[in-house]
Amino acid sequence: MEKFKLVAKIVSSMEKVFPEKEPSNEEYSSTIFKNERLNFQIVVYNLEEFTIKRNKIVAKGEWKDYVRIREVKLMPAECLPAKWVDDYYLKREAGLYPDLLKPFGVFGVCVPAGQWRAYWVSVDLPENVAAGSYSIGFDVIDEFDNVAAELSYQVEVLDAVLPPHGMRVTSWMHYDCISNYHGVPVFSDEYYEIFEKYLAAYIDCGYTMLLVPLFTPPLDTGVGLERKTAQLVDVVLKNGEYTFDFTKLHKFLDFVLSRGMEYLEFSHLFTQWGGAHCPKIMANVDGEEKKIFGWDDDSLGDEYKKFLTALLPKIVEIVKARGLENRVVFHLTDEPHKEHFERYRACYQFVKGLIGDLPTMDALSDYEYYEEGAVDIPIPVTNAVGAFLDHKVENLHVYYCCGPTQAYFSNRMFNMPSQRMRVIGIQFYANDVVGFLHWGYNFYNTQYSYATIDPYVDTCAGGVFPAGDSFLVYPDKENKGVLYSLRAETHKEALQDYRALKLLESYYGKEYVQNLLKEEGIERFTTYPRSTTWHTRFRQKLNALIKEKL
Repeated sequence: MEKFKLVAKIVSSMEKVFPEKEPSNEEYSSTIFKNERLNFQIVVYNLEEFTIKRNKIVAKGEWKDYVRIREVKLMPAECLPAKWVDDYYLKREAGLYPDLLKPFGVFGVCVPAGQWRAYWVSVDLPENVAAGSYSIGFDVIDEFDNVAAELSYQVEVLDAVLPPHGMRVTSWMHYDCISNYHGVPVFSDEYYEIFEKYLAAYIDCGYTMLLVPLFTPPLDTGVGLERKTAQLVDVVLKNGEYTFDFTKLHKFLDFVLSRGMEYLEFSHLFTQWGGAHCPKIMANVDGEEKKIFGWDDDSLGDEYKKFLTALLPKIVEIVKARGLENRVVFHLTDEPHKEHFERYRACYQFVKGLIGDLPTMDALSDYEYYEEGAVDIPIPVTNAVGAFLDHKVENLHVYYCCGPTQAYFSNRMFNMPSQRMRVIGIQFYANDVVGFLHWGYNFYNTQYSYATIDPYVDTCAGGVFPAGDSFLVYPDKENKGVLYSLRAETHKEALQDYRALKLLESYYGKEYVQNLLKEEGIERFTTYPRSTTWHTRFRQKLNALIKEKL
């Protein structure tokens, strides 16, 4: 059978490949460290007048067992940033965007006539691999098993390993969404089998801190609405007194800690957007399961204070018994604003009286909260971090969510260049950031959680949030697990850049590295070279400087 006609080449992992546009940023070589994931893309263009079916890529050579190849699937994006945008976007229009990374299996991929398609290549080497130069070969196979094209990628493995990034990095796990999509009861044995895969991907992507749902987290829940119960503390209310069973909590903690989770954040004790009310809390009341707190209850009411007074000292006992004092934080309420200050401070003072030296941490951007001693670890959004940087706040954490989308701030929307997302790792180092938060690892609900969504059809939380904001991984119902997005891999690459800067610092000192970043045009969170070519060159420059010291 005559070979089908294809064009094939290798491009950077930061290139987002669209069917109608020839990809640029070709890349055929790189230097990496022994424990670093190498990502790049093989792209093909169909020169025929018909769809080529069952197209696939096969790795060959001594490294073939370390290579994983996934199809880059185009996903729908109906809602994209529309206000306060800048000129560093790929497109502005709704449409199909490359995002899902899907194994193509034995049936390969269909490549329509006159279109480009991308394959994501990830190389994970064993840490004991010998330093040196290697070549990875690839065959592009057509539907009749003919080799339509051959490619190779050159890799130099440097004789060093990247250090752990050491940051507190979190993206909130939505436990009800796992249950809803996979059809299993929350925290059942079958649930844990699926959750283990979500957790493994979470850790693989560089996350080190995990949300622990003492009670159903009051996050993105419309006023008066409630989400499926995801509660690790069993509560009994009898004769007006509260007692607790922590069996589920201990099982959860054993599970996540034994799998490498470094830090824990206890879910919010008060409702979102100001902390005026109580989270949904279920209890056994005289033998009947009932909701005892929720939207109708005052967060500083006598009964809820009584409840927290009974509960929180016991949580502190668990933390201390497990030796987790330096690994946990408590959340109060998410994203309070200036008008919520007095309520927030009152909640903080009450809770601190019960948890002592254990810290609180919240996403809030008004410096007054920190200045007035109402929060232990503030997490400002990146476009409001200026006051915190000006005052040299220690232990600085930052977040972004559906904003900012202007002034070249980093974010993870479908229509942003991958380099714009990846640069956050370099910005972490340049600004002495030690923690990062994002609210949506796997949020498969509409805004306010009034309904569930299918993330393969709706990437915008019911058409409200910009595509890319509400989840970073896709549920894999068939295999009871999870599939990555290219944004998840880009997040990992951002942290690998940060780790490379930390390694460089160990050889040259922090002042040298900070000066290097300034010379390259890195300043706070909006000034940086907006270029994939620059980013690739800069990363290889870091590697070359480190190589000189090996």
